[in-house]
Amino acid sequence: MDKISRRKFLEKSLLINGSVVLGSAWICPFLESFTLPQAILYHVQIQDDNPAIAWSQDKCKGCRDCLTACAEKQLIQGSYKSVRGHHVCIHCGACIQVCPYGALTEKYNYREVFSALEDPSKIVIASIAPSVPAGIGEFFGLPSGSYLDGNIAGACKTLGFDYVLNNNFSADLTIMEEAHELQRRMEGNSALPQFTSCCPAWVKYVEMYYPSLVKHLSTTRSPFSMQGALVKSYFARKKKIDPARIVHVAIAPCTAKKYEIGREELTTDGLRSTDIEITTNELAMMLREKNIHIAGQKGAFDSSMGKASGSGIIFGNSGGVMRAALRTAHYNLTGKNPAGDFLELKELQGLTGLKEATVKIGDRSLNVAVVYEMRNAKPILEQVMAGTCKYDFVEVMACQGGCIGGAGQPAKTISDLENRMKALDSADAGAAFRFSHENPEIRTIYRKFLGKPGGKDAERLLHTYYTDKSELLVPAKSRKPAKVS
Repeated sequence: MDKISRRKFLEKSLLINGSVVLGSAWICPFLESFTLPQAILYHVQIQDDNPAIAWSQDKCKGCRDCLTACAEKQLIQGSYKSVRGHHVCIHCGACIQVCPYGALTEKYNYREVFSALEDPSKIVIASIAPSVPAGIGEFFGLPSGSYLDGNIAGACKTLGFDYVLNNNFSADLTIMEEAHELQRRMEGNSALPQFTSCCPAWVKYVEMYYPSLVKHLSTTRSPFSMQGALVKSYFARKKKIDPARIVHVAIAPCTAKKYEIGREELTTDGLRSTDIEITTNELAMMLREKNIHIAGQKGAFDSSMGKASGSGIIFGNSGGVMRAALRTAHYNLTGKNPAGDFLELKELQGLTGLKEATVKIGDRSLNVAVVYEMRNAKPILEQVMAGTCKYDFVEVMACQGGCIGGAGQPAKTISDLENRMKALDSADAGAAFRFSHENPEIRTIYRKFLGKPGGKDAERLLHTYYTDKSELLVPAKSRKPAKVS
């Protein structure tokens, strides 16, 4: 049996894009034949067509921090058959957040926004996510936790947006639909627990790894997808705008939204709900390029889709969606708004990866849970598969702390996350109304346009469906051809 020299071993290895790609087999002095893994990776493998994340070969030092985050936090790396040219991603951006060299970034789309703003034939509409006002100030040297909703509205108007809308409005709308759906499931005792569906990285994870459980995902669209559908229908009608002229720009803390806006299921009447997504970071880049400092800007969101309750604001925090939904579920089931401890639900706040509570609504007790990162979600999914899950309602977000910790936000410490959470909770506490069902613009849109939660028009514009995406775990050349009927 011939031994292979170190030189020959290295000659059979080729360093490509941070990966040591090895020959198919070699003779080992201890084993008859030893087949080496195809690649020893030194960074997460980002394909050129990834809609959310970009990788720079020039900046990458092969430190492997991104691989660790992807494998340990989100359970993706190492969970599928790794062959060259086949990579799986949920677009969460956990890899971006740990890269010390700037080799991984969101895929920048802000140049498309500049182009749209310069096109006189387009009506460019910005929608601002709940977490953005609590994060953008840090890009301009302001303390973490500065809450700048009016500043952002003014800054976007200065950039040239025709309308600036508050996506917290559609967070309220999400609560109206999700609470109604939860009530319906509880009454029928069907497909419980109900999982939230606001986070596109989480939704894709379920579709790939647990496709039999997609029925547990709320069919309610994410707030941005709802917002876009209504911008190109309700808002366009009110403002007498041809929907084909509208460029709807989502401004979010999230990289996975760049993937979500391309989902075929989220088109409405042949139009994409959202045309471009940029992150908080990209908005800051646009402002700096135009020498606009966020602190010096003042303004207000445009009406019709500009008002939000405190419940819509706390969507950005881990536990915020759950707390908001339970507030309206309580009202739907009892006819009364919750008060006291139920209003705050302190046990569902904070930076613990798994938070749980039992809440009493009328004569029924609900077991609820809030988790972030897939490593905390997977045990619950396994319990559902085994029929041992004790929860009725579960909120899941991919990012630490929820959207306030998204990969498009400023770099964060635990203190930064806590300050951003406090900013949103303070805005909730000081809101003119704290319940989604009390938002006057929400009442108006149901009365004049949507009908009722769960109704025909609401189902068409505000709900979606999910599909089995488990084939994405298999290399394309190994997939079975689709059946032709």
